[in-house]
Amino acid sequence: MRFNRLIILITLVACKATTPTSSSGSYSEDLSVHRPAIESNEKPLEKSEQEIKTEPYAPLTGHIRQELDSIAKVAYSLNKEGRYVDGFVIQVYSGNDRNEANRTRSKMYELFADLQPKISYHQPNFRVKAGRFTNRLRANRIHQEVKEEFPRALLIPERFFLKYE
Repeated sequence: MRFNRLIILITLVACKATTPTSSSGSYSEDLSVHRPAIESNEKPLEKSEQEIKTEPYAPLTGHIRQELDSIAKVAYSLNKEGRYVDGFVIQVYSGNDRNEANRTRSKMYELFADLQPKISYHQPNFRVKAGRFTNRLRANRIHQEVKEEFPRALLIPERFFLKYE
């Protein structure tokens, strides 16, 4: 009984709310003596008020402008050729037998020549993929038709390069 009272007393003392310490007055300390001194040898740029008002952005000059222009031309030519698009393909076969992949591709060509089936090799598997769809509804419709002939066909998302015509 005494032991229980002792535990209750210790618990109550430990759970006692502490009073926050308050400081009387405001704290101030000068820390500038601890900051490193940085010396700059460069002169500040001087511009007249007229230049600042008429030119919000200074024009680029010299070799930096030429480099930026050449990068912009390369990016423009790449974008003009085409772009990568998120879409869907139908995977008809995936396995490590090359002959089976060729047979599947041939059968796919006979039945669905417009989907242009292709074999790709990602070690250790050969994959036969057909079609390139950017519209999921159309991809699902074609996938259901293909699935009647190839029950293991899958509709998988893929990113492919689309050329502009």
